Amino acid sequence: MPATLPGGGARRAFWERGDLSPITRPDVTADKWDDQVRALEQLARWAEARTVETINWYLRDKRFKRLASRSLRAAAIVFAIAGAVLPLVSISTHGVNANLGYVLLAVAAGCIAFDHFYGLSAGWMRDIVAIQALQGRLARFHLEWARWESTHGKALGTASVEAAAGTVSLALDYIDDLVAEVGRITESETMQWIAEFSSAVAALRKDTGRGAAPAPDLFSWNGPADPA
Repeated sequence: MPATLPGGGARRAFWERGDLSPITRPDVTADKWDDQVRALEQLARWAEARTVETINWYLRDKRFKRLASRSLRAAAIVFAIAGAVLPLVSISTHGVNANLGYVLLAVAAGCIAFDHFYGLSAGWMRDIVAIQALQGRLARFHLEWARWESTHGKALGTASVEAAAGTVSLALDYIDDLVAEVGRITESETMQWIAEFSSAVAALRKDTGRGAAPAPDLFSWNGPADPA
């Protein structure tokens, strides 16, 4: 459920996807390590909060792209059907220009092209994959942390120095793995978006260049030569 924002409510939050905020430093100073269990819990909550924030961003982005993609696809279907039926209607109805059907077909193609160029449908699918991967990784972290607490957490205060160091290192590894995996998932999704967008731009340039006249033909003057 989208969060309620002042003056805009849930409807405003639906449209405002925003950007992921910079990663803040965890509030675990040197003096807090006197209670190692509490310090590790704070670090774990910090990593979980960042993961949840990333998941929520993808959920907002998915909602927007799903709505835009479905709207464009539905509009393309409606315009394509209308464009195909209009010439048949013009046969029996006077005053209806059959050539308008070509315009409607062009609009339908434009809707599909707009969706493809801006990657709305593809982005929707990428968001779903990213959300599933992030949620799965967060669930695995919860299980790993519960296992650590059940086997090491309660005994950390009474363990020897060597054993305590190993226990703390294991907990930090779990936290580091979560943070690193979230970064890897978001980076992979971003690289896919860059590749798809670059491919769409290259295809658009190729299509527009194919129909455009060469530069010399646009600027050359084929009229009579100037008098001497």
